[in-house]
Amino acid sequence: MSMHHVRIVLGSLSLVLFAHSAFWLLYDVVGQGVPEVWSVWTKGPASGLAATSSVDLGLAALQLAAACATLLRVRGAGGLLLTVCATTLAFRAPVVWYWLLDSPSDPWFGGLDGPSLTAVGTTCLLALLIVLVQAALLLRVRRLEHEAAAREAALAGGVRPVKVTAAASCVLLAVLNCFYIARNALTAFDIGPDALGDLLAGKGAGHAVLGVSSPWQWACLTVLCGVGMVLAGRRRPSATGFSLGLALFMMPTAFTKLWGSADADTLLASPLGTLQSFLELVGSAAVVALIVADVRDDLRPAPADPALPEPSPEQEADQTPVPEPERTREPASEPEDTTSRAEPDDAASPAGTDDTTSPAEADEEAGADDDATADAQPTGAVRQA
Repeated sequence: MSMHHVRIVLGSLSLVLFAHSAFWLLYDVVGQGVPEVWSVWTKGPASGLAATSSVDLGLAALQLAAACATLLRVRGAGGLLLTVCATTLAFRAPVVWYWLLDSPSDPWFGGLDGPSLTAVGTTCLLALLIVLVQAALLLRVRRLEHEAAAREAALAGGVRPVKVTAAASCVLLAVLNCFYIARNALTAFDIGPDALGDLLAGKGAGHAVLGVSSPWQWACLTVLCGVGMVLAGRRRPSATGFSLGLALFMMPTAFTKLWGSADADTLLASPLGTLQSFLELVGSAAVVALIVADVRDDLRPAPADPALPEPSPEQEADQTPVPEPERTREPASEPEDTTSRAEPDDAASPAGTDDTTSPAEADEEAGADDDATADAQPTGAVRQA
């Protein structure tokens, strides 16, 4: 399978994953209405069971961006696909075990009415299978970033170094990693390790079938930010796409949390949570802006070397190619009689004379025709000379 076909397959699979997330988002919008769903995403549902949470907004944005970048051969597509595989696996796998551990005697979400856990769990299982196929293709084909970088280098004359972007991404992910570890540590200290284990397993995860508990989200982001921090610190080819993917995933969730806290006047109720959401939103937006600026600069034509002198108008005129005149085909010359050069005696013979004519016969013909004898005298002079 060629790189072109692999790229189309990976982009199409990302579109399928986006369609899965978008379907359940639209399910909530159609079933409850935009105001009610926005309240669910920012504050959580007051009653009942929703299908999605604010995490699904970020996951859908990430999956759509990865599909577009892959199909359009944009730099960072490989890192985006890697982020899609990791985040989809981390935030869709819990729904599958919700479904498997659910029972009529002990329902996972209690008596809350909402979408069928069987239907949501089945679609999540299919999404996990698609992620496994994507991961296998990514392991087999590792040249997406190098191909995109080579294409941009051919268009722009070179790839701009991304030291500032890589450093900013590394610092942001390191700081956020400290926040996630601290939040889980404080939660374990407040509620105890056993209760934290139940939250990590999904018990009491919330009022959304596709939702996960906050400790599980922080634990997954700890691993993802750690990987992104290493990639950015070593300036690996996939670092740009991986950092961009994490930024796209975190921004919608952070925005909805800040919106809900500001609407409920609880921004200062949890300073650590508010500061974390602010860093996720502002820092991710800054990383996205830096990456977009890098890509835009790469697509610009390379500037001329100031050390080289510019050619004068006379030199440019001399370098202007002059069209060559059309050559007329000359008629082929008749073949030259090599026999006359080799034997001068035959030049005086009339046309059609046999080459074996004896000298006696030639003398009789010369005496019979005086004009021929007169013409033959210069030939004899030439022969004597």
